[in-house]
Amino acid sequence: MISLGRQRSNRRYFWNLEVLNDDQIIDYFHLPGGLCVMLCKFTVDEDGTGCMCTSYEVYCQQPKNDRPYQRNAAAFCATRSVQHYGPTGRLAVLRTSSIDQRVREFIMESNLDERGCITRFGFWIGLSDQAEEGEYTWSDGEGFCGTDYRNWAAGEPNNNDRRSKTTGQDCVQLWFRFGHNGLWDDEYCDFRQKGFICQIPDPKCHSKV
Repeated sequence: MISLGRQRSNRRYFWNLEVLNDDQIIDYFHLPGGLCVMLCKFTVDEDGTGCMCTSYEVYCQQPKNDRPYQRNAAAFCATRSVQHYGPTGRLAVLRTSSIDQRVREFIMESNLDERGCITRFGFWIGLSDQAEEGEYTWSDGEGFCGTDYRNWAAGEPNNNDRRSKTTGQDCVQLWFRFGHNGLWDDEYCDFRQKGFICQIPDPKCHSKV
């Protein structure tokens, strides 16, 4: 559990996060648009052998002028690595129900779905149909096939084009509005700033040491 407190910095309100769990560490990153808060992290041992893990990093809402929002979040994830010169990250791929559930529970149990972390109701994940409308592709290049796992909110994706007639809603967020508890929702890629979730390969599970 993490408690939220407020401080004033650079004429904006940012949030101090009090760490109450040894697995959750706070870092502050200066993005081009300003300061971003990252709650780091939890790590998943993919096969239980300690040979390959994935580290997930959850970031609070982007600064307002960190545009284009989803693209910049993806670019930032691509700079993250567990070790110097190690494999770099991407926006999170939530291809299985177990990983999707763990990410959503981590956010809610840490109170990151509240206004202290996000005011625009969501976190970017690595799913979009920017290349071809209706054809959703993960940030690792893989698309959906047959009965692949999906976790859309009711009525989503709907490609609402009220805010953008040319592109509609092409990027996907974990949606924490109206009690959706992190179900998937298509969103405008550059209309509202969001939190975001990076996933980083961790060969030999160094981040669990």
